[in-house]
Amino acid sequence: MAWTFALNAECGGRETHARDLARHFDSWPTGVVRDSGGGWWCGVAPEGLSRNGAHSPEEAAAMTAAGRRLYWLLRTAPPVYRYALAGVGTDGFRTYDELLAEDDLTVFPGLVVSEDIWAATGGRAAFSDFAPGYRWLPYRGESSR
Repeated sequence: MAWTFALNAECGGRETHARDLARHFDSWPTGVVRDSGGGWWCGVAPEGLSRNGAHSPEEAAAMTAAGRRLYWLLRTAPPVYRYALAGVGTDGFRTYDELLAEDDLTVFPGLVVSEDIWAATGGRAAFSDFAPGYRWLPYRGESSR
């Protein structure tokens, strides 16, 4: 399994939403895929980063810098995604139903969720404002293993 660093955002059942989000990240390499639960995803994978995780403080710092830029761009993205997460190995993060069934979302630093998901999962205080209609668990960055 590749441990690629990326931002992945679930856009619900409409492929057009995932493609709209991909266009927002037009200068970054993007991809649009459908998961087993029927949700469409937009993935943004910056070039020039390790494809097998962060094995040094320098690789972790480069991934963290890319993550901060991706979240900054996500703040101004069209509100077509339901949730998003940046990090290593986020391409198979969770289907929508799996996310709603998750016992404790606070174990995913950087997780951005729509206000609807935030309310449906208990409206935990650990989440703070991210962008209009979204809340998040602030991104902590990457660390080397």
